[in-house]
Amino acid sequence: MSYWCYRLTRLAARASFAPFASLRIWRPPGAIEPSGAAVLVSNHISHFDPILLSVAYSRSIDWMTTLEFYDNPLLAAWLRGLNTFPVDRSRPDRRALRLGVERLRGGKLVGMFPEGGIRAGSKSILGGSSPKSGAVVLARLAEAPIIPCVIFGSDRLYAKKSWSLIPPRIPVWIAIGSTFSVGNESEGDDNLLLATALRDLAAKTIAHFDLGQDDLPATPQHRKGRDALA
Repeated sequence: MSYWCYRLTRLAARASFAPFASLRIWRPPGAIEPSGAAVLVSNHISHFDPILLSVAYSRSIDWMTTLEFYDNPLLAAWLRGLNTFPVDRSRPDRRALRLGVERLRGGKLVGMFPEGGIRAGSKSILGGSSPKSGAVVLARLAEAPIIPCVIFGSDRLYAKKSWSLIPPRIPVWIAIGSTFSVGNESEGDDNLLLATALRDLAAKTIAHFDLGQDDLPATPQHRKGRDALA
């Protein structure tokens, strides 16, 4: 049942976004999609990110999702049908960690946003902030590699005019990098390794797509001003 829920949702998302967003996916040379367990991590700039990343990635992703989304019974049932599992971001959540390890040991791909929420500017990993340790701890406990991803452009979908059928469509750029392993260093060093991998991938993505400053993630205040001038 969960297989069909995920596939149908992914198909519906692809069809829903197609008229409004142009999804541009890139893998740097040598970045090969692993067939087994892995922790997929990404920067987080909008609520659309998990949907768009799931459309971009060929394998099913079991997303670790904030607990608040499960307050609504119907939404909770749908999220569980998508194989997501809740995490309480207000405290260390051992249950979520245990579920993540179980999924990984079952060969699954687990998706996480190590910033702990939507971030842009200096509060984001790409802007210099440190990641939360959950992704590194999860990968270490399950002895699974980490797949770094970056997404740009999805924050523009908050603007009402982005949902107009009048061209051009909003470009969304996604890069999926090479896997790397953690566990040989201290937790702090592994967190730095994760942050460095995301920042390096972001720099390569910016160069590959020749992105300008206005294409990059913005704070809500900057985004409103930018979109008003566009």
